[in-house]
Amino acid sequence: MSFIKLSNLIEELKICGEQGIPVLIEGQKDERALKELGVNGNFIKVSGSGLKLFEIAEIAAQSSSRVVILTDFDRKGNQLAKRLSEDIQSLGSHPDLRFRNTLMGITRRFIKDIESLPRHLEQLELEENPSGGQWYYYH
Repeated sequence: MSFIKLSNLIEELKICGEQGIPVLIEGQKDERALKELGVNGNFIKVSGSGLKLFEIAEIAAQSSSRVVILTDFDRKGNQLAKRLSEDIQSLGSHPDLRFRNTLMGITRRFIKDIESLPRHLEQLELEENPSGGQWYYYH
């Protein structure tokens, strides 16, 4: 997976955030990681909210006709993505799994969760630019 490909995907995610499109994530660490990458926006945490999944889907679907689902790439994350996607679709909104699926495909053997993205991006940058020219995505 190239640094450029991942960087471009994060840029697209930033734009979604700027447009107010809700981004469903699992928890606080995921939000911190995305903010570290410069992605801001309407993050809705799935874990620890005390709400049922359908209630979370309702909140997201009411706020936008499109909802980005960005759960982790493990079994639990896959189950959450599937359930949320079905619920959001049943509510008449469009569940966007493209970011999650693309990230899963390009980071497959390296990371299993959203919170690992900043470090993974750093490592890719070092591999592609070992001379140390740092690329900052932050703010």
